[in-house]
Amino acid sequence: MRDGSTRRRSTSPQEMTWTPERVQVANWRRHGRLDDLRALAEGAGGLTLSRGLLHALLEELHISDDFDVLVGRVARLPASQYPRLLAIALLLRHSWCPQDLARTVTRLGLSRPTLLTSESRTTPRDSGHRRRAAPRTPLPEPRTR
Repeated sequence: MRDGSTRRRSTSPQEMTWTPERVQVANWRRHGRLDDLRALAEGAGGLTLSRGLLHALLEELHISDDFDVLVGRVARLPASQYPRLLAIALLLRHSWCPQDLARTVTRLGLSRPTLLTSESRTTPRDSGHRRRAAPRTPLPEPRTR
């Protein structure tokens, strides 16, 4: 996560100890979880896409610093931009493989730019000399009609 509070998951097998708390959680998962979720789902009917919900979703998507490079500071953007911000976060999440990115672009209903292959991105264009990348600025906000 961006705030540095990531938990390291242990990759070594751990011995299961069935403490009373663990038994209680297992029972809740089997018998009470769906009832609790059902009640919460009914209460969520009136939710709107708020700043709190946006931040929770962005945190769950584990956005990186690339997000800030693309959009700037989220705190300064109006609520009308929230769907766009979520789309950008999803695109970032699926941008590690060109095919996955293309599928995500299609799922979101976005127009698909020509996606370069990884080979063409690493091949120099000017007789073996690489160009220095221009500094990135946040994407401009779309015009409202």
